[in-house]
Amino acid sequence: MKVTAFIRKTAAKNNVTDLAKVYFRVRDTGGVDIKAASELSINPNHWSAEKQGYKPRIALVSDEKRMAFDKAIQEITHLITKEYYRGVDGAWLQNLIEEYRHPNINSRGGNKSEIYCLTYQIQKYIDETPLAQDSRDHHLGNIDKISRYERFQHEIMHRRGFRLCVDSITPEDLRDFKTWLQEEHLYGERYPLFYKDIHPTKYSQIRSENSITGYFQRMRTVQKWCVKKGLTRNNPFDRYQLAPPMYADPFYLTLEERDKVYNADLSALHPANAVYRDIFMFQCLIGCRVSDLSRLTKANLVDGCIEYIPQKTKGVHANTVRVPLNQKALAILERYKDLETSLLPTFCQFTYNMKIKRILKYVGIDRKVMTLDPKTRQEVMRPLYEVASTHTARKTFIGNLYKQVKDPNLIASMSGHVEGSRAFVRYRKVDDDMKKELVNLLD
Repeated sequence: MKVTAFIRKTAAKNNVTDLAKVYFRVRDTGGVDIKAASELSINPNHWSAEKQGYKPRIALVSDEKRMAFDKAIQEITHLITKEYYRGVDGAWLQNLIEEYRHPNINSRGGNKSEIYCLTYQIQKYIDETPLAQDSRDHHLGNIDKISRYERFQHEIMHRRGFRLCVDSITPEDLRDFKTWLQEEHLYGERYPLFYKDIHPTKYSQIRSENSITGYFQRMRTVQKWCVKKGLTRNNPFDRYQLAPPMYADPFYLTLEERDKVYNADLSALHPANAVYRDIFMFQCLIGCRVSDLSRLTKANLVDGCIEYIPQKTKGVHANTVRVPLNQKALAILERYKDLETSLLPTFCQFTYNMKIKRILKYVGIDRKVMTLDPKTRQEVMRPLYEVASTHTARKTFIGNLYKQVKDPNLIASMSGHVEGSRAFVRYRKVDDDMKKELVNLLD
């Protein structure tokens, strides 16, 4: 009996992007000749038929990846040799190869095997752990991305049975998943049939390194939770370096820019723009997160103040945030006093972000600000209206208050930050005016 690994695809000499699936073939006396595909793949120009693995000295492939690939080929070959017996067929070979990557996937049985899927465990984590709604939504977003990635592997990469499982996921799996996350914005045009029923907002934007780090931090949380429960001893994050988040200095509207937007005549635009302007201005005046803004009702209006418990941090503490309303904020609420229970009209966050950009551009808020390119992480200058979002409102509230009172504890009591929050430190950028005040103390 002889076991060999082979590929069925070739590529142009300089092509280093195409991938070919690795197949295993078993031949034995009596006419036995069965084949089955594995989840392993390699660029055809890197494949050595003689070695049944990578050619030596492939410059574009790390030693770690090359060695892991060759080791997998050898281990699958050994497994087939060990388990082979007369009378087996192609289905047996396919199941055995799948078992190598996902132990017991075919023998656990329906519901039991599902337990080991990462998406299943993320949902269990959501169901069994007290989480703020924002955190729940982020974890649900991970389920959506991982599920789409797995379906992509099945339908586009032809990796039958591929799943990310808590007991078998590897650092190499994490690297492959990160690459897919970075490149998915290109796939809508490349694979239109696959994406025809998926809303473009889920895949068409370039994902920043900070966003991807956030996805992976949540995956790591769930993986550690599975280890703690005794479901697995596997934790690939012990051997995977997460990229640390990077942030540019916070940018926000000055009080003059804010008032320019507040007082702007938007009658030439669709009436909805004036409504979104009011929502944006109200958020600038109370500094809450957009997730909290969307939940505010008339019950949150108490003695001329807005009172609420921030959803993001209620799992850490449930302190009530109380923000007095100034005349501008009260004037906005007066326009919507006829609403039954809501303080402000309901809104879609995606549309809200788009409207903020359009309104600021129309009003002429085009001051250049420093931002990080989401792909290169290099600093670039862009007009404020291009990069403004709902969070710009929160930064406008915090940044301008800090310039006036410079008391982080007082401001944090109105912004809903946890005491000692690392995120809050980013709002405390020392600007030139503050530096001049300090220098003047030496006169």
